[in-house]
Amino acid sequence: MAVPTYVYAIFILIFAAMATWVLNRVKSNREKYISENKPAVAGQDHIQGSNQDDGRYDEPNPEDLEQMEKLLEDAAELQGI
Repeated sequence: MAVPTYVYAIFILIFAAMATWVLNRVKSNREKYISENKPAVAGQDHIQGSNQDDGRYDEPNPEDLEQMEKLLEDAAELQGI
């Protein structure tokens, strides 16, 4: 019982289609990986987190001023001033 030639042709076409799909998938995954993991360039990266300036520390509050005054008094006392 011999396998007809057209069956081999169909299998070859299916294999070629699968190989093409795999190669395209590898190429797109590689491009995606490279674009996601490229080094950050100064000014073009967006840093998120708590380091953003929200204005809380622009002006000291009275408690902070009292604490600074105490620190300065202690430092002056240690220096003999």
